Amino acid sequence: MKKLIALLLSLLCMAGCAQNQESTSAVYTGEGQGFGGTVAVTLTMEDGKITEVEIVGDDETASVGQAAFDQLKENILAAQSSDFDAVSGATMTSNGVKAAVKAALAQANGTTSEEKTALTDGTYNVSAAGYSWTGMINADVTIADNKITAIDIKEEHESETGEMAQTAFDNMIPRIIENQSLATDAITGATATSNAIKDLVAQAIEQAGGDASQWQDPVAKSEEVVKIEGYDVIVVGLGGSGITAYCAAADTGASVFGIEAAAKLGGQTATTTGPMVIDAENEAFAGVEFANADDVYDTWIEYVGSEEKADIIHEAVYNSGKYLDYYMDNFGFEFEGMITSFANPEWSQLWTRYVGEDGTSNIFGPTKTYQFNRAMEIAVAKNEKNDYQLELRGEELIMEDGVVKGVKAVAYDGTTYEIYGDAVILATGGFIGDDEMVLESFGTTLNTVASLVNDGTGIKMGLSAGGTTYMQDVDPMIHILQIPNMIKNDDLTADQKAILSALALVEGETEVTVDGEALDPTLVEAMIPGYKYYVVYTQEDIDNYKNNGFTENFATATSHFMSQGGSFEVGQPISDLDEILAVGMEYNDVLKADSISDLAAQIGCDESVLSETLGGNDTTYYAVICSGYTYGTVGGLDVDVNMNVLIEDGTPIENLYAVGTDSMGVENVEGKPYTPWGGQANSWVFVSGYLGGHAAGEYGLAK
Repeated sequence: MKKLIALLLSLLCMAGCAQNQESTSAVYTGEGQGFGGTVAVTLTMEDGKITEVEIVGDDETASVGQAAFDQLKENILAAQSSDFDAVSGATMTSNGVKAAVKAALAQANGTTSEEKTALTDGTYNVSAAGYSWTGMINADVTIADNKITAIDIKEEHESETGEMAQTAFDNMIPRIIENQSLATDAITGATATSNAIKDLVAQAIEQAGGDASQWQDPVAKSEEVVKIEGYDVIVVGLGGSGITAYCAAADTGASVFGIEAAAKLGGQTATTTGPMVIDAENEAFAGVEFANADDVYDTWIEYVGSEEKADIIHEAVYNSGKYLDYYMDNFGFEFEGMITSFANPEWSQLWTRYVGEDGTSNIFGPTKTYQFNRAMEIAVAKNEKNDYQLELRGEELIMEDGVVKGVKAVAYDGTTYEIYGDAVILATGGFIGDDEMVLESFGTTLNTVASLVNDGTGIKMGLSAGGTTYMQDVDPMIHILQIPNMIKNDDLTADQKAILSALALVEGETEVTVDGEALDPTLVEAMIPGYKYYVVYTQEDIDNYKNNGFTENFATATSHFMSQGGSFEVGQPISDLDEILAVGMEYNDVLKADSISDLAAQIGCDESVLSETLGGNDTTYYAVICSGYTYGTVGGLDVDVNMNVLIEDGTPIENLYAVGTDSMGVENVEGKPYTPWGGQANSWVFVSGYLGGHAAGEYGLAK
């Protein structure tokens, strides 16, 4: 009996001990501020160890931030803490994930907040990569009494590549100082520059002995609702087409209110060269031999293969000069010089250039924001009620009984605006900034030189009112090729960057599509499958370049618009080529494979197809990625010749209009690049803006 009792006690003890030894599992979540917005990290922990990591950040760029998630997960699991390695080229995303991990671990440890580490007073010189691919931003950041007191930009190259950066310098710097937080929202339209400023401050905090992840306190948002009523016309988006529509509506005598999500006027149009123009009479075009309008019109109709939108195409051709004259004569727009057609050399004087402010220019052409500012000043002055507001993002239409009554918008500080008017013009710049819409239309994400503020808001608004789209899947405007992930910091010198780019941009080497097939060299950029391809080199090729330099066909392998300032000499040995390729691999610009099978797996193509393309030679391969960069999308809402949005049966929504790339599909066709002869998108700014603005203004006045 005693033995039985002893046995039972022993078994009970063993069961209890086993139960006590069972692992405990728990889940913790934290948030941080990434490149595009909030990133959330969920940690699964067992016995104090991180066993699983989930990262969610829908606002991070798909090609950079979201692409870094897998590597960040590995780094977190390896470090078992918030002190893990960042991913090259995704600094802000990495910092946001670090802050989120720190918050999740604080939950695990039973703490809710962490007191900031004391900082050492001083002025810290720091550098960070922003939007520009020609150089970094350098600044002195001053810290005193555990506060950021000054951010002094000493050198910047952002302005070389566009005019939007100044809005970040003007607005982001004082807001960070006021908020004392790296969770300060980026300036819409200048996200990369804004995040570079955050990175500068984060580096200074670290140099001062602090922890930048502790400086992500949420910034309070306003809950105020402001109602604005009594306008004839509301314009949503004040890029080029929104401004021309605003001007035309104001010229009718209508009262007009405009809203713009970015912190400046001009939008994507401020990065373009100029519009197509035929038969203009302004003195700026004296002596010009314009292209024959009948020839251009017939070519256009033949290209789209339909006369369904012939009346709109007729306006775009025969009245392009008339409408440009109107804006030059009445709203101060200036142009000079003529450019030959891309597609037809007989049209030797087809499109023109904006005049730059005081002769200044950037990589994409003359600086031109001042022209849009001046045009808006003239338009606003036409009616004492006319007004507009920047950093105010349109979110949805206000509908009553199925009728468009106005627009709901949210300001950068969180204030909600309900704006009421008789007519609404949508001019939000297409949908290049919405990854979901881009994937749906094109089956892949895209590299851009476009403003990602153009996120399809206008198209979604039009659809919500019963509208339909027309040729939404027209291939995007792609004119530039480069490596997909530009190395903007000092990981490579300018000359090394030029060598890496040359490996992607060279002609005459082995070029492979995303399907593993040989690339058709006659394809224009917008027709390349997946909008990218691979230039494939064998180890023998690489060794030859290291010892003997590039061959003659590399001499012109440079990017006209996206050069990084470096150069190389044909025939000069490239002894550091292995280093260049290693950095390229780190930034996902280069693939290295030990076999055709391995390379096919990395590309995601059929091994047998790739093997045939490469001749079946099983060796070490380097595939340098060459990607198309787009200015924006083309297709959008269906409209009539007055720019009224149409429902599916062709009936116009009488008080809703769409201009610019929110509706440019009506002069294009799916299956072909957007009209290829030059200046069409910018001409549509003036043509659609005139037609839609006048129609909306007259409608509003009649109400």
